[in-house]
Amino acid sequence: MHQIFALIVLFLGFNGSVQDRQLSSRARDLIQALATLQTRPADFQAQEHYLDTFPHDYKEFLRLFNDVDHELYDGHEYIDALFLAGTKHETELGKLLVGLAKDAHYEADAPSYLQHLTSVYAGRHATTFVGLFGQLPPQRQTQLITFLADVENHGSYPEYQAIIDALKQIGEDNLAIRFEKARTKREKQRDH
Repeated sequence: MHQIFALIVLFLGFNGSVQDRQLSSRARDLIQALATLQTRPADFQAQEHYLDTFPHDYKEFLRLFNDVDHELYDGHEYIDALFLAGTKHETELGKLLVGLAKDAHYEADAPSYLQHLTSVYAGRHATTFVGLFGQLPPQRQTQLITFLADVENHGSYPEYQAIIDALKQIGEDNLAIRFEKARTKREKQRDH
C-alpha cells in the first residue's frame, strides 16, 4: 500500500521537490518513467525508457533539476534511478553520463549527484568509460576530468581513486595520470 501511495504522489508531482505549478511535458514524462521503473525495476523496456526520457543535454538537465525555481529540484531521486535503469544498459548509461558530464561544472545538488554517479560508473565500468571518453574531443575530455576532480576533499571521495585504480588495472596508465594531475591541481586550490 505504501508503495502505491508513493507512486501516486511521485506521479502527481507532490513529492516535496516539485513546485505546485504546471509541469512541462518533459518533467511529466520523466516522473512517469521513474514511476514505471520503480514499479518494474528489472524490466528491460522500463529501464530503456527511463534512459531515453532522462535529459541528454546538460542545459536541459539544469533546467529540470538545478534551481529551486525549476521543476524537479534537486533531482536526486531521478539521478540515482539512472543506475537502476542502467542495470541492463551499461553502454547507454555510459553514453548518457559522459554526454552530460563533458559539459558540466561543479555546483551543489544535481550537478554534484551527476558527478558522483559518473565517477562510480567510470570506476566500475572503466573499459566502457574509456571507449566513450576517447570519442570526445580533447577539450571535452579535459572538461570531464576537471568536473570529476572538482571536490572539496579528495580524502572523502574514494570514487575518484577508484577511477584511477580501474584505469591502471586495464592498462590506461596515461589516462590515469591525467586524472591524478587533475586531482593534484584541484587539491592545490583553496576554494571554488
